[in-house]
Amino acid sequence: MSSSLELPPPTVNDGAVSTLVGHNLRRLRKQHRWSLEELALYSGVSRAMLGQIEQGKSVPSIRTLWQAAQALGVSVSWFLESQHDASVLLIKPAKDQATVLGPGDGELRALHMPTEGHRDEFYELRLAPGARLSLTTPAKSRRINVAVSEGTLEVLVDEASYQLGLRDALQFEGTDALTWRNTGLIEAKAFVVIKPLLHQNQSTVLARA
Repeated sequence: MSSSLELPPPTVNDGAVSTLVGHNLRRLRKQHRWSLEELALYSGVSRAMLGQIEQGKSVPSIRTLWQAAQALGVSVSWFLESQHDASVLLIKPAKDQATVLGPGDGELRALHMPTEGHRDEFYELRLAPGARLSLTTPAKSRRINVAVSEGTLEVLVDEASYQLGLRDALQFEGTDALTWRNTGLIEAKAFVVIKPLLHQNQSTVLARA
């Protein structure tokens, strides 16, 4: 007579799960710069429930996690991952990225770690004299900040042209086409921040002459 060995089912530490989910939810909400009230509005989950989850006092249902994930632009599994806490990230240029740009060359280098969600994006923009670089037209509104650190830069927002000199900055909101062009005689450098916006805003451009 044969006997079979039955393995015990894996144990689940509800406290560890709720703490991890709550920590990730709070961290992502803060990155969006949302209050609990705003997340409740966008997700359809009550403020009280979200507060309980963030404090690790409640293990959320799959439906609740799905609603929060939809609002924050991540997958449900994102809340159960523990590797979101890197506090220091060293980003070096790729080995094939030229130190000096060739004639007509341009480069938009990411200075952030690609992640899921409506996260801010941070770039270094470099354009050789005569070069131009365009962003694809997005489906949703975005806010773009550009600050020139070297040279001069022309920014084209649809039909409008804005000339930026050293240390000038420009802010643009909307879904219009956007192009950068270096009309100067030396390489232009700028830093670019792109923030997705949840609600369509009337396109605005603020420039400092």
